[in-house]
Amino acid sequence: MIDKMTQIKLKKYLVLLGVSLSLAGIVYGYIQYNLARYSVYYASHMPRKEEAKPELIMALENINWIDKQNTENIYFHEDREDIIYLNKDAYFKKKKKYTDYYVRLEKKNGLNFYYTDSIGKFRTYSSPDNWEEKPLEEVSLQELENLLAPATKDIVKAQKTPTINLQKLFNQKYESRFNH
Repeated sequence: MIDKMTQIKLKKYLVLLGVSLSLAGIVYGYIQYNLARYSVYYASHMPRKEEAKPELIMALENINWIDKQNTENIYFHEDREDIIYLNKDAYFKKKKKYTDYYVRLEKKNGLNFYYTDSIGKFRTYSSPDNWEEKPLEEVSLQELENLLAPATKDIVKAQKTPTINLQKLFNQKYESRFNH
């Protein structure tokens, strides 16, 4: 049998352990929330390769957490949480079960799908006429950049500055992905 003094010490230890674990859980939860909530803000301030688009990728990956403001360049539809509409003829979406993304763009001369890698660099395209992916041409790439630049600017502009800035932590987590 344990004497009364040992029982009191054990209870104090268990209470202290419970409080410590709860506090650690709250801090961890807040850090994860902060990194998701302000991911677009952090992405806009991190080092990256020239062709990387971390703001768009983070906006799509954390679409439920970021600030969303509809403008003429960008539209968030409440029923479709996994799509960012770039204008009336285009949208940005993650490929199912992959880390790649694509832009669907409908123009007068047809419908095209422009595919990226995990950092948002456009590499190939295809059309419903022939689903074979082909390398992206410089003219098409510039057209996509002209479409994405104002949308990205509007997404970044809608974000608030974090109260507790975890930019260093965000960079540690994502810099190797967007700057390799």
